[in-house]
Amino acid sequence: MVEDDASVSTMLRRHLVRAGFEVLVAAKVQDAIRLATESSPSVVVLDLALADGDGAVVCQRIRETSASRDAPILVLSARDETGTKLQLFALGADDYVVKPCEPSEIIARIHALVRRRVDPRGMLRVGPLRVGLETGDAWIQDRQLDLTAGERAVLVALARAYPALTPRAVLERQPWRRGAAASNVVEVLIGRLRQKIAGAGGGIEIRAVRGTGYVIRPLDLKMGVLS
Repeated sequence: MVEDDASVSTMLRRHLVRAGFEVLVAAKVQDAIRLATESSPSVVVLDLALADGDGAVVCQRIRETSASRDAPILVLSARDETGTKLQLFALGADDYVVKPCEPSEIIARIHALVRRRVDPRGMLRVGPLRVGLETGDAWIQDRQLDLTAGERAVLVALARAYPALTPRAVLERQPWRRGAAASNVVEVLIGRLRQKIAGAGGGIEIRAVRGTGYVIRPLDLKMGVLS
């Protein structure tokens, strides 16, 4: 999130975290460009009016940066002129919300942008990972993962929620879970997925959020940072 009003960024970050997102905040143009380069963001929420520069510059630089080139950009602005919107769309913005607006609308728009990652073949992308929503078939780049039914179900649930968190309760309600004798079956399947993803070349992390659930996200191997 690129926002130079501390009260706005604090409030919006709180709502986004509650919705399951992990949020990095930049208040200045150069900090925003650096974060976009280093963190490979899943979504960028960009305030157009920044104290030290024009948010349009950030939008343009994000589209020119390999680590963030494909990240959806949601622009927030008090300006409602058609010309401004067209300029931002030409620079690579994906959506535009006029302020003031409700946090719930921003969250809904973010989820809509994330859903667009599903291609016409029903494949959902998370960094180098592709997952078939209907079959659970999965690939890291061109290497297909050999997955059990339980592993497929977990991976699809994680990919559907990305970049937000998948609550543990959602995984516990999966059909394969019924009748399972082991109480730690979710942890076992997550462990197997991590091993198989690593064996196929990696580039993806499945991180446990203590007492809450799991988050799947791309790993930037060059920079050594997580998106």
